[in-house]
Amino acid sequence: MKPIIAISVLLVGAASASAKVKKPLTPAHQPLQVASSPFDPDEAVRQIRARMGGVRACYERASRFDPSLRGKLQLGFDISDSGQVASTEVEVNGLRVDADEAIAASLTSCIRNQAINWRLAPEGPAGGAHFSYVFVFAAAN
Repeated sequence: MKPIIAISVLLVGAASASAKVKKPLTPAHQPLQVASSPFDPDEAVRQIRARMGGVRACYERASRFDPSLRGKLQLGFDISDSGQVASTEVEVNGLRVDADEAIAASLTSCIRNQAINWRLAPEGPAGGAHFSYVFVFAAAN
């Protein structure tokens, strides 16, 4: 089974004051055993942000044809044992245009073509990890 890790660049509202916190089921005298994850989602976010120039170039190229191009695109990344992106999938497509929908599709395709060459984790047992990232696009004012 693949571990699923989702990271979003969106801010989520805080829980209400009436939220309940449950105590762990493990007795206090027993140490909690936590499985160490070979995949570091924080490192993956750093790697994606380091490549944001290429993503920005994809957006700028597509927005030349329709300046109204905007919205959110959530991509899922499957990570191989080498730490390389093995495949990508569009998980949520919230891209909007006023004219031709093919422009939004070209932006998505451009980012996915770049992402397949990214390494989001060091070589090691990260293979099988699934990671999600939300890209938000808006025209500069």
